[in-house]
Amino acid sequence: MQQKQEWAKTQDMLKSKLILEDDFGWNLPSMGSNSDQSNANNKGNLKYIGGVDISFSKEDPSTACAALVVLDAGTLEVVHEEFDVVRLQVPYIPGFLAFREAPILLGLLEKMKTNNQHFYPQVLMVDGNGLLHPRGFGLACHLGVLADLPTIGVGKNVLILLPLQLLLWKFSHLVVFRPFQVLDGFLMF
Repeated sequence: MQQKQEWAKTQDMLKSKLILEDDFGWNLPSMGSNSDQSNANNKGNLKYIGGVDISFSKEDPSTACAALVVLDAGTLEVVHEEFDVVRLQVPYIPGFLAFREAPILLGLLEKMKTNNQHFYPQVLMVDGNGLLHPRGFGLACHLGVLADLPTIGVGKNVLILLPLQLLLWKFSHLVVFRPFQVLDGFLMF
């Protein structure tokens, strides 16, 4: 329980550093344009888009393969791939996925920054939620703040976060067909 409280405090501290406005040094390229072209406001176009994910071994869930793939934003061709097979030390705890996965993903980003900086992504898609999280600070936000990179959280499942009391009061007649769990007073489907 104490670990969760410490992690929640860390999330709150990092959340205070979250940037929610788009203020990039680049623009999205228009369809068919070269990603190296710039436009009238002297901002270059987005050149590189990264994506990260971690896949777990079915035989041993503490063993995982973390991957970083970078695409050219204009052509969508893969320009860089990085991966690492790791042994996870931190257990999965709902609401605190970042404490399990972010250090590993940050390691891949640092490795790329050191060995292949030319293709370092300007924006990162993360297999995990960002703002759509019980405390508004999921893996994508966590990773973005620590890596100082704009991130987009791409969750595998749609999470519906409703205060439990409201759900029980307003929707007590609903039958839930999907498995759910209660986390910090919120129902997560």
